[in-house]
Amino acid sequence: MSFSPTRRRGFTLIELLVVIAIIAILIALLLPAVQQAREAARRASCKNKVKQIALALHNYHDAHSVFPPGGITYGWCTLSPPDPGRTTHNTNGLALLLPFLDQTPLYNRINQQTANSAQNTGYCCSYAGASAPLAGNPADNADEMTVLLDVFLCPSDDGTTHLGTGSAYGTSIAPGPAKTNYEFSADQTITCNIWSTQAVNARKMFGENSRCRMRDIKDGSSNTLMICETTRRVANGEPPAWGMRGWVTTGGDVDVGINVWDIPTGWTRPDVGNLNSWGQVGSLHTGGAHFGLGDGAVRFISQNTDLTLLKRLGTISDGFVVELP
Repeated sequence: MSFSPTRRRGFTLIELLVVIAIIAILIALLLPAVQQAREAARRASCKNKVKQIALALHNYHDAHSVFPPGGITYGWCTLSPPDPGRTTHNTNGLALLLPFLDQTPLYNRINQQTANSAQNTGYCCSYAGASAPLAGNPADNADEMTVLLDVFLCPSDDGTTHLGTGSAYGTSIAPGPAKTNYEFSADQTITCNIWSTQAVNARKMFGENSRCRMRDIKDGSSNTLMICETTRRVANGEPPAWGMRGWVTTGGDVDVGINVWDIPTGWTRPDVGNLNSWGQVGSLHTGGAHFGLGDGAVRFISQNTDLTLLKRLGTISDGFVVELP
């Protein structure tokens, strides 16, 4: 009896290429779904952080019967004393929320009687109203300003985490002030953002040395913007950190719209999030940005929302009661 040897047949080159092509097609089909799932998770995390800040604001109000100021005695304001008697300069109101965001030890380390950033003499005013050096030594709080806090970071914005050092709107210790992706709803059109000098029917919830209370929100807390989202790259100027502000800015102003991008020649989309200017609202989420409302609710508002509606949502007592779609 004779046996014929069995021949083992392997993949031909063509079959191997077909298999590779099928795998590539499957990856191409699955990758967008994976990316969308990841962005959905990042967007949900971002929404949760806005909610945490909104609740912290209400807890602050419960403790002090007033919301924190959007900022304290901004250094740029050399025209008149923004708040006589204050010795703290360029403090972002977000820093005052730290005890309500499980950051009491960090809050206790901050010297509330000195500056939170360095300023050139010409950019700062003393509490007497004259252009003068900062009260105190900004280096005192430099270490604290560099602490990166997850609650202030949108996971979709993976850009620069610190603003760098400098003699104007910076700190003396590297890596510089830590960023925030969340800002107060404020007006960028008035001199130095001084809240008390603005007409009542034009005020937003926050501004320089603002003192907004729940009873001041005549248009309804569920129809008034409180917290807005932003990216950390702007086309001009320097954006703020959670502990201090940069340039002439206190918070984000929705009046110019949402996601107004400055797109250089050759770009097809705003990959790094260059907002058109400082103090503007936007995000790296597709189609809009998150907002915390005066009642603590969080909404994702489309960048295509009517500008008049956005303006009326921004003010606290303009007499127009509107609702989000």
